[in-house]
Amino acid sequence: MRDWAALPREVLAAVLRKLDHIEILMGPGQACRSWRCAARDDPALWRRIDMRGHADLFYQLNLHGMAQAAVRRARIAIRRAKGQCEAFWAEYAADDGVLQLLGEQSASLKILNLISCHEVSNKGFAELVTKSPLLEDLSLELCPKIGGRSVYESTGKACPQLKRFSLRRECFRFSLNYPRRVAYPDRYREARGFRAMRELRSLSLVGSSISNKELEAILDRCPHLETLFLRDCYAIKVAAGSNLRAKCARIKTVTLRQFKPVSVLNGRRQWVLQEIQLPAMPQH
Repeated sequence: MRDWAALPREVLAAVLRKLDHIEILMGPGQACRSWRCAARDDPALWRRIDMRGHADLFYQLNLHGMAQAAVRRARIAIRRAKGQCEAFWAEYAADDGVLQLLGEQSASLKILNLISCHEVSNKGFAELVTKSPLLEDLSLELCPKIGGRSVYESTGKACPQLKRFSLRRECFRFSLNYPRRVAYPDRYREARGFRAMRELRSLSLVGSSISNKELEAILDRCPHLETLFLRDCYAIKVAAGSNLRAKCARIKTVTLRQFKPVSVLNGRRQWVLQEIQLPAMPQH
């Protein structure tokens, strides 16, 4: 019978690299001493920490309790990177304490993706980005306590190499994690903060309250923008011959998706998801 604990370290490392980080922390990393050391003592294994893809775990038991377990695992993963973490993806698995640790130990952070991290505040997020001057890719999805013009302006100034930014709001606010009242006063002017991200190549907004004038200002301040994706941004109107349409024509790929009423059936309005691809200006 094979002694799995006696496998060479390079073989163990190859096996662990086939697993995601949550699987390592919940399984092989607890199997025996040799596997535990292999999972703990190789910083390269934790250079790109991915704590996504296990949302089902959070709904099998108490949501708050499972989120706290995920947060503890995220802290372990960051410490194991030993200052070498370059990318961090977290679904439920982050709070202000995790971001503080990430900022202290990950000066080379280039990618940050937070999904449904309900306990991350503006303060915790801002403290991290001020310590992440190399950040190139930022994605915030369903993080209700992060927002406002000032936090995005400070992000643009602190991260001059930021090239990709994605923001997703919960459009209809069904989640109990979203307060009924706006928690920060400049929430509905937050799109103005995006103008500080002058090196953007890609901008994606879902459920944003951005207006035509705000989007035009962003396009003026972000001359390198190549991809623009908007979904459920109902204040945006791209009419033929408008200033906004002319500015969008300078961008390679512009996609606008939103639900449109198409008919009334049995007294109820019917909606369909409409996608508009705006043609780019011909290159000479």
